[in-house]
Amino acid sequence: MKILILAGKHVDERDLDLLPEGHERTVVRLATVSRGVRRLEKNDADLVLLAPDPDDDSWPRAVSRIRKEYGRQSIVLTHAPGAEDAALAQGAFDCFVPGPGIRECLTRSFRHLEDRLDIETRLKFRLDLLDWMERTDAFGSWEMGSDGDIRWSEGLGRIFGREEAPGRRLSGLRNHVHPDDLEVFDRATEATFDQGWPLDFEYRVVDEDGKVRHLHVNREVELGPGGEVVRIWGMARDVSLQKEFEELLFRRDAILQVLANFASRFLRKVDWNEGVDEALAKLGKVTDVTRIYLFKKDTGPDGGEVLSLHNEWGTEWVAPLSTLPESRNIAISPRYETWRGAMLKRKVVTGHVKHFRKEERALFAATGAKSVMIVPVFAGNAWWGFLGLSEHRRERDWLPVEIESMMLAANLFGSAIHYGEMSRKLVEANRSAEEASSVALEANMAKSMFLANMSHEIRTPISGILGMAEMMVTTGLTEAQREHMDMIRDAGSSLLNIVNDILDISKIEAGRMELKPEDFTFRSALETSVRSFGPQAELNGLVFRYTVADDVPARLNGDPDRLGQVLWNLIGNALKFTPRGLVELTVALSRIEAGRACLQFKVRDTGVGIPEDKLDAVFDSFTQADSSLRKKHQGTGLGLTISRQLVNMMGGEIGVESAVGQGSTFFFTAWFGLVEEAEPEAAPVRPRTPRTLHLNILLADDNPMNRKYLEHFLTMFGHTVTTAENGVQALEVLRDKGRTIDVVLMDVQMPEMSGLEATRAIRESDGRLYNRKVPIIALTAYAMTGDRERMLEAGMDDYVSKPVDMHKLSEAIVRCTADRQARKGMVCRPASAQHEPKPKAEEKIEVSLDVDSLCKRFEGNMDLYKDILDLFLIEAKVKREDLHRGLEAMDAKAVAAALHSITNISSHVLAMDVVKLSRLLEKRCYCGEMDEVKEGVKGLVPRFDALVLAVEKEAARL
Repeated sequence: MKILILAGKHVDERDLDLLPEGHERTVVRLATVSRGVRRLEKNDADLVLLAPDPDDDSWPRAVSRIRKEYGRQSIVLTHAPGAEDAALAQGAFDCFVPGPGIRECLTRSFRHLEDRLDIETRLKFRLDLLDWMERTDAFGSWEMGSDGDIRWSEGLGRIFGREEAPGRRLSGLRNHVHPDDLEVFDRATEATFDQGWPLDFEYRVVDEDGKVRHLHVNREVELGPGGEVVRIWGMARDVSLQKEFEELLFRRDAILQVLANFASRFLRKVDWNEGVDEALAKLGKVTDVTRIYLFKKDTGPDGGEVLSLHNEWGTEWVAPLSTLPESRNIAISPRYETWRGAMLKRKVVTGHVKHFRKEERALFAATGAKSVMIVPVFAGNAWWGFLGLSEHRRERDWLPVEIESMMLAANLFGSAIHYGEMSRKLVEANRSAEEASSVALEANMAKSMFLANMSHEIRTPISGILGMAEMMVTTGLTEAQREHMDMIRDAGSSLLNIVNDILDISKIEAGRMELKPEDFTFRSALETSVRSFGPQAELNGLVFRYTVADDVPARLNGDPDRLGQVLWNLIGNALKFTPRGLVELTVALSRIEAGRACLQFKVRDTGVGIPEDKLDAVFDSFTQADSSLRKKHQGTGLGLTISRQLVNMMGGEIGVESAVGQGSTFFFTAWFGLVEEAEPEAAPVRPRTPRTLHLNILLADDNPMNRKYLEHFLTMFGHTVTTAENGVQALEVLRDKGRTIDVVLMDVQMPEMSGLEATRAIRESDGRLYNRKVPIIALTAYAMTGDRERMLEAGMDDYVSKPVDMHKLSEAIVRCTADRQARKGMVCRPASAQHEPKPKAEEKIEVSLDVDSLCKRFEGNMDLYKDILDLFLIEAKVKREDLHRGLEAMDAKAVAAALHSITNISSHVLAMDVVKLSRLLEKRCYCGEMDEVKEGVKGLVPRFDALVLAVEKEAARL
């Protein structure tokens, strides 16, 4: 402790020698001690000891100034009578009269003062930490004492947009509650203050700027012995961003649903115009705009390009564009030449109307629009026009998710327009056989292009949604947040199933659906197809079972995947429409003839049944037994249609028997070839994981969500990832550091240069600019027959479809890098327990994994779960060694990198206490506080070692 001693000139030096040893002292002798108080401006003393001369009466004023002006403590040594009471009244910590026993009294007082200063320091740290947490996490707290006054934290003031929270009573807060939530707030207040209930609820408030904020509130109550309310306190968290994110996801899902419905209608009807007005109306409502419209590019009377209104939808109070003369035959040049150049490059024009150039805003100003978004529409490779959105109520900043959704809508309209134009040309070309044949081929290509584009444009954002949801699950979420992300993931999977159904029915109608027969073990393939239904049934309180007759051959030749698709549809429907009871699958041998076997499958349930008048239609496209607006179960109505077509392709027939309230039985037959020589069943081989960690991977994908979640998971597997947004950037990366790139993940469809063009450029180069032999894996949402062959012909080594299954991608990387030598012995193999660091026995630190949460994260893919644990153990060993090497060299950069890696891998196994500690130490590295880091690592390493032991135990259990 640092002590500033202000002593009178005649004070005996022996009185000053009575101070305890071990403290830093600065002695200043003055005629009046009050004159030395200013020295505290340059002196950081913890304590001021005043020892005035007997005739110096300035010391009480000095004590007061030391406490009030400088916030320091003081002790007085004086012979003045009655000085003790006067000193304490002025704010002195203690006061003594020199004499016998003074040394012991001073020692005791110093010890008490040190304890007090320590408590004050720790309290200030806690208060500063709480203030930082409130600012960072946007929450605040309050407390009401027995006097009825409420004390608000500064965090609540920030939430309400003011420096101080409102009032000293709860009524001050009520004035800020959103009018629609006043009843909820009043009922909650009554329950808390009158009945003493703790509550957890949400409501909205309006800050001083009129902005609406969503608050999640927790209240707690302390009751007295007689049940009376003694104390009430609470906490409010600003969850507005979370609500906005949920709203964006809901809006994105609604937009995709509208586009999927439009696509399904377009697949059935050639004239795309029939569904445009309805699609625009639905898009306008889900995007919450006042007007949405399509403009088509035409040729004007003078030969120049003009834009004319094609379709529009607007709210009732907005005048239609069709009534405005300014919207007819709008000349593009020279007024909109800049916009034309941007749209030819497939770029979106957005902004507030007032920020456009004077000549550009003339049309929109005449309509009263305040903000607009213009998205180019391409029919094939030709610019057709644009899809526009206008907002007349307020100036609106368009979010990236809205822009991306509208680009998807414009691409879908463009594909439909292109297909419609090709179909129209086909009708006109029927006048002659030669012309009809040529146009038919063009129309078929257009339809294939539409299906491919629809597959890519819809599956790509779905892949991003599913990937981001998977990535969020790995960031240590709460139970409620995990439930929300599961709901997002389930919704995305449902939408993906809808798209897959539409593509399957389209392939069937186009005659492009093919079976891929192979020899397979029937019972093993059947078990693989239906094993997931057991847990699903158990979750819904149902019984699911299946039996196979003894005379069913063990080995058959056929397409097990398409057979599994039929069973998946039938059993899935049975579970969906069975609220209680049983779902049963039976397989029997119908007959054998000419080297083939006919099997009969029956799926029986005890569900709601199907009305007799609906039985004949359940296998028709887009038909459901319950098609009412209030139907309980969602779906496209394509599952049974696809199943019937697949059964017919397998040479069989399908039918149904049902009674309302008693259940249904779906049955079908299928023919398979007999395999003469039975082969022994091989034990299931666990898919390989990457042999070598730390691959340098180039990821080329134009979708930012796909890049983000793929980079996240690839990094989680130990790889280093470099990203590119198109083929041009990918080639630049390969040119600059291509020899260090181990594998390229290449999206097929990208702007400026596609993945196929980039791959051809690499393979056809002379080897000086690019490594011609670098492995390239295609990442694509295309799902049509022939797509895989087209990519392999371009020079790609492998193919993984979107949404990307990380385990399949991992296996593809293994195949493409099988000949690569492991770097520095870094082999993907769990380290043995005896070589792993362990906590010292005396520390007795134990860590238990949250196995339930980890299992939920990898539900249905326990192999990936085991891989992550194995990779954690390898990384843990390496990063621990890197950490110690960095500390020995006192290399802040190396230590920070090791701590960053420990933070990353610990988060993957939800060890959040280790994550917080290592992240804090990493920040101190960047501040140059290496001594504190070295001391903090002594506490981190035992915890990390205990975590390694816990992961080892879990990995050994699997």
